[in-house]
Amino acid sequence: DKLPEKDNKLRLKVREFMEKNVKPIINDYWYRDEFPHELIPKLKELDICGLSYKGYGCQNKSNLLDGVVAAELSRIDPSLSTFIGVHSGLSMGSIYLCGSEEQKDYWLPKMRNMEVLGAFGLTEPLVGSGVAGGLTTTCEKKGDKWVLNGQKKWIGNSTFSDITIIWARDINDNQVKGFIVEKDNIGFSVEKIEGKVSLKIVQNGLITLDNCIIEEKNRLQNANSFKDTSKVLKMTRAGVACRMKDEQASLAKVWITKAMRRLVSTGRELFGGNGILLEYDIAKYMADAEALYSYEGTAQINELIVGRSITGKQAFI
Repeated sequence: DKLPEKDNKLRLKVREFMEKNVKPIINDYWYRDEFPHELIPKLKELDICGLSYKGYGCQNKSNLLDGVVAAELSRIDPSLSTFIGVHSGLSMGSIYLCGSEEQKDYWLPKMRNMEVLGAFGLTEPLVGSGVAGGLTTTCEKKGDKWVLNGQKKWIGNSTFSDITIIWARDINDNQVKGFIVEKDNIGFSVEKIEGKVSLKIVQNGLITLDNCIIEEKNRLQNANSFKDTSKVLKMTRAGVACRMKDEQASLAKVWITKAMRRLVSTGRELFGGNGILLEYDIAKYMADAEALYSYEGTAQINELIVGRSITGKQAFI
């Protein structure tokens, strides 16, 4: 579908921003394993967070525009696109889909203008893409507060985010619940994961929750099972595929990332020896592609989701 003129202007604005402000500096940050915090004030001016959300200061734009903007970001740097995707899609999306009206009113306007930055804590050291099988991070209600214990790994933005959405299994009813955890919460700590060779600009953290006490007001009031968590994942799994059914979004993610792997490998080959130099970009894209292939559910996990939908049989272990 063709974008409306106003939406196309935003697409071109994002492209110009990436070409002028990001492209000249981004490889140096990638090489140094650092995040370009200097770009955040300029990213605020683009006003691209929560594009497709309705109300709460958001723009109620199309899912197509949201996907096109993500593509424009990724065209220059997949890490920066991942940063926005985690903040705007996963973190804001959790509150938008699973929060109370009071939580939405309080957090979403602040996150839309990037006054508050978000992260999304689902993956664990021993539980990766197959989180539906049982989270090891636990939550337990004690009086009017909740106590969280466990670890989350590979959590993008978490080393500098103001809030992190933490998903944990309730000891009492064995259901998954979500929490808005602020960075200064007692019992919440983050250690940066060092030595990555893919999406190096994304600051991934190992989160430890050690008797982390969360007030009831910061529990996502409409997150009562993993089905609610899945609503957020479906919205981000394949860009504009957020309007599709779960199995369709999974299939799109599998196909696109497999094609991406082949494409960047061919591109590296075409560059010959120069293909391994950072200054020609293709080596960075090839390395970054490996992370994109794995996160939001590995190909195998997404294929199992599709298989379950077609056959009605559960093949997860």
